Amino acid sequence: MGDRPEYRLAHNENPHAPAEEVAAALHATITEVNRYPEFRPERLTGLLAEWQDVPPASVAVGQGAGGVAHDLFRALLRPGDNVVSTAPGFDLYPMLCAMTDTNAVTVPMDAGGHNDLTALAESIDDRTRLVIVCNPHNPTGTLADWARLTAFFERVPVHVTILLDEAYIDFAPDFDGPSARDRLSAWPNLVILRTFSKSHALAALRVGYALASAALVERIRRHQLPFGMNQFQLDAVRAALGAEHETRERIADLVNQRDRVRTELLRLGWTVPDSRANFLWLADAERVEPAVAALTRAGVAVRPYPGRGIRLTVGRKQDNDAVLAALSEV
Repeated sequence: MGDRPEYRLAHNENPHAPAEEVAAALHATITEVNRYPEFRPERLTGLLAEWQDVPPASVAVGQGAGGVAHDLFRALLRPGDNVVSTAPGFDLYPMLCAMTDTNAVTVPMDAGGHNDLTALAESIDDRTRLVIVCNPHNPTGTLADWARLTAFFERVPVHVTILLDEAYIDFAPDFDGPSARDRLSAWPNLVILRTFSKSHALAALRVGYALASAALVERIRRHQLPFGMNQFQLDAVRAALGAEHETRERIADLVNQRDRVRTELLRLGWTVPDSRANFLWLADAERVEPAVAALTRAGVAVRPYPGRGIRLTVGRKQDNDAVLAALSEV
């Protein structure tokens, strides 16, 4: 089998290749690699603004959602500021706190694997400048509905920026949130963070974007490098948006696989919260070590959280069948 796992289910990648239109667009762009991209990514920004029905001034793009978050941290925070978030959460945010000399104030998720929004609000103090909510939550996949989110937003002081990380929101077609335009109109301190890495299968191309007020976006853009987004990214996004029907079909397939695997894991006696992402959370802390050992023997790579649980990416049917076979022995 070699050193490379046969089933790569550790990084929440989309197991499907991009749409054929994306591959064709990238092939055509190869002939233009001798030319610089735009000094500022105005065409990509305009494309996303039209797609999301917001003004271009409300869109910031970057190298994946992480790249946009990096620029946001640099724009808003000063050494000694507090950043409030849930633990465990997206691994990047503690790293960004370290890079900006800010304090990562973490709140445990609740017993069901949800963001404890009440505790997050209560952790905001005079030094807090940013509060982060991943919805669906990473690593559990749990989802807070819009009513719960808005009740939380109302408790956040206006001088504190809310970073709503929606990297996996496309896998929650039943989410009841309003349009981005309406959200930004109601909450001027809100930043919505999204990515093309997951639902659109463009992880290697690193295209992320934020939707926020023009004032916040202007501050983020000051920290972006010239020529920072390339022609491959622009053409791939344009092609991916043109193949949206195919993207939705693939999302539906992954949602079906996610729900099938969860049902089987529950039957096998595992504790698995209801996920609205492209991954599942195995919450049986005492079974992490033997489960990871069994999965490794089967050639399956997952993301363990020692003493807490396992994050399991939903893959193709054969990937998921290998997982179920391995975990049935634990």
